[in-house]
Amino acid sequence: MQWIISDEFKTDLKKLVSLLTNRPDLEWVYQLIDNYTIESGRGEPLAEANRSPSNVTLDFNPTEVLADILQPEFMLELDLNDDVKLLKEGIEDLLLSNFGIPRVSLPNLRHYDNRTTISSDLVLSDFNRELKKQGFSLANIESDDDYYWIIVFPSSYYSQIEQLVKQLGAQLR
Repeated sequence: MQWIISDEFKTDLKKLVSLLTNRPDLEWVYQLIDNYTIESGRGEPLAEANRSPSNVTLDFNPTEVLADILQPEFMLELDLNDDVKLLKEGIEDLLLSNFGIPRVSLPNLRHYDNRTTISSDLVLSDFNRELKKQGFSLANIESDDDYYWIIVFPSSYYSQIEQLVKQLGAQLR
């Protein structure tokens, strides 16, 4: 059996996507969101009294849905133990594909030793500090696993993005 996500969730997710890029060609991702379903094996249905026949909802992990829809175009999925180089390359790819920015100043990788991972102290804050100098921010959508779900966006959208992520059932860190 398949379950669909709520119309409110879809609307908020579309708003979030529109803030993660300045690309005008988003119809493909809006269609993906509109037609997104969750297989019943991925979550447990809510109690029968809470469901309406036209809009079945599911008690699901919103972070999984966000990751399914947003990556790799709008979100990086990185393991806590991934090398800092993967973070740098991922940020550069997101900025180029979503904002047309071919070059950005990021922390010099020589400042980190070969054991430094993205979960090491100050790595994400170092990258965020450099991005902010250029009008962008990065944030991690909190998950309950060993992954970072990194998004990059114009700093001026931070409060809107934070609110949308919260409405979608997740938290920014």
